[in-house]
Amino acid sequence: MGSNLHVYRVSAVLNAAAVAVAGCSSGYEALGTHTATVQINGNDIGEPLAVRCEQVNYQWYIESLADSPGFTAQIQAGESVSARGVQLEQLGGFTGSYWESTVGSAEAEIADGTVQVSGVAEGYYQRDPSERGTAEFVIRTDC
Repeated sequence: MGSNLHVYRVSAVLNAAAVAVAGCSSGYEALGTHTATVQINGNDIGEPLAVRCEQVNYQWYIESLADSPGFTAQIQAGESVSARGVQLEQLGGFTGSYWESTVGSAEAEIADGTVQVSGVAEGYYQRDPSERGTAEFVIRTDC
């Protein structure tokens, strides 16, 4: 009876430890905090943005934790790497987007653990939202 009680106690402690570890390591928090630097028309927008990175098969989805100012980006990886889409929200006074084969132009690369997306987005500047404009952008992150 004494040895069975000891097995039950050890089992209970291990189960509690497993629940605690699973609770602490679920979701994006388990991957650590990533940041991205952004340039609009060659100018840094300021402090790096906290981002969430997710990879599904050969697709990377990168988004800032804040919606505005912030961004989302979709990148195709695999044999070749390409930018699929980028949405910029109030970054460097600009809001706009790039969408593969339709709006703007962009390219992507992944090297030494750094993802970079750069190109030209179409949209508008906050100083004159009624006038369409373009902005060069560069996004770098360590996803």
